[in-house]
Amino acid sequence: MAQGNGLPAAWQEAFRRDAQPGRVRLADPAPERRLARLLAAWIAAGLFFLVFPGTLVGVWNLITISSRESGTSVPAPWVQAHGHAQLLGWVGAFIIGISLYMLPKLRGGRLRSPAAGWLMWALWSGAIALRWSTGIFEAGWQWAWPAAAGMELLVALLLIWQTWPPGAPARFQLRDWLIEAGFLGLLLTMLVQAQAVWPPPQAPVVPAGINNRMLHLAVWAFCYPVVWGYSAHFLPTLLGLGKPSARLACIALGLLAAGLPFPWLLPASVLAACWSLRIFHPSQRPAKVAGTDPRYPWFVRLSFVWLAVSALLGALSESPGIAGASRHAFTVGFLAGMIFSIGPRILPAFLSSRELWSARLVGVSLALLTAGCALRVGFEPLAYAGVLPSAWAVLPVSAILELAAVLLFALNIAKTLATPLPAWFFQENVKDTMTLYWYVMSYPPTRKLLIRAGLKSLERARRIPQSLTLREAAEAEGVEVQALLEPLRRFFVRRQARALRSTTAKRAGP
Repeated sequence: MAQGNGLPAAWQEAFRRDAQPGRVRLADPAPERRLARLLAAWIAAGLFFLVFPGTLVGVWNLITISSRESGTSVPAPWVQAHGHAQLLGWVGAFIIGISLYMLPKLRGGRLRSPAAGWLMWALWSGAIALRWSTGIFEAGWQWAWPAAAGMELLVALLLIWQTWPPGAPARFQLRDWLIEAGFLGLLLTMLVQAQAVWPPPQAPVVPAGINNRMLHLAVWAFCYPVVWGYSAHFLPTLLGLGKPSARLACIALGLLAAGLPFPWLLPASVLAACWSLRIFHPSQRPAKVAGTDPRYPWFVRLSFVWLAVSALLGALSESPGIAGASRHAFTVGFLAGMIFSIGPRILPAFLSSRELWSARLVGVSLALLTAGCALRVGFEPLAYAGVLPSAWAVLPVSAILELAAVLLFALNIAKTLATPLPAWFFQENVKDTMTLYWYVMSYPPTRKLLIRAGLKSLERARRIPQSLTLREAAEAEGVEVQALLEPLRRFFVRRQARALRSTTAKRAGP
């Protein structure tokens, strides 16, 4: 019954079939599962930095500032630590994780090295944590900040290498050029940061001028073109918009390049970008709202309104109140608005075809986020300028609203990640002609289930042949195939996606 390594003859024959040149190979679920796990790690890291070092510290900072009615009442290291964790720890982690997952596919290739992807995750997460903790506790920044800057710079270089498969520029589309422009912006931001922390500063504070330059680059040279590029890819499908205009996008990109040293040009870049995306044009097709809040397209459009507000405020004045309102309109109104709107629609599909835990929480979190952002952007300039002293009392309200929005969003995505993988088929589709490899690699818990049902070879097998059917595996072990199919069908009935359960009930009849 067994050959060589103690596996049944049918397994050995299946391994030989797999090795035959020219054999038609079925889709292998293992690489996709590995990529989904890598993406899940990036999303989990981003959620952690969003909630704890980012939002909670930011809320504490704002409450302290408002109670003392002074923008300088919070130590500068706390303010900078919050900003770094929020912008690069959260938004940066989401962008890098999604880019590693999908860009190579869109460009007709594959991720160069999943192992390097995990190294990037460890370096980026460690660098953000180092930078935040040594800034907050004001200890060890002399060595930690240069190390963290070097780690983040290395991740920026690896990101370009990982997502640029051989021959990619020949297949580049508008979205690719925009995203690559953003990656170059990230690289530039990391170079400026490295210059700012070497030699190490005397205190755990980056000088205000250099810090503002870094923020400006991180916002406009990195985040803006990357989100714009992904919008050019996703929004025509999700919102039913027309095809983006490449000519207008080129004009907008040129205005962006000119606007980095001359911010008064940024509003023109934003308007041209919005027009190129046709974001405010009527939809040509119904929006795709299945599985999420049906009102999310309105919040996507509102996010681009916040983008325009941010650019206009930034062009008007560099005073602390207006500059702070401009950055908040960008980071919360635009970036968080886009992530809170589009993330629940696309991330579950990327994460091994999961289902969003709660569509209702999407609408609630977006409403709270919008209200909080409107209060902050509207009242911060008035408070800082001393025009309306009572405006200071409004700012903590905005912080609490945004904190509630963040917690609901993080809860929704975390619960989605924690939910077992759903099955997107009916129990009658579970057949003995399907391969054992597909069952085990697509749904790892089935390995123990099948071992208990009699497939003892699975216990000692280091690899599973890809062409071995469930029937062949059962016959090799002398097990009735129904003894395997019945527990498998019960497993997949329990795992069936919520979207299919109503169909299953209808098919079952009264």
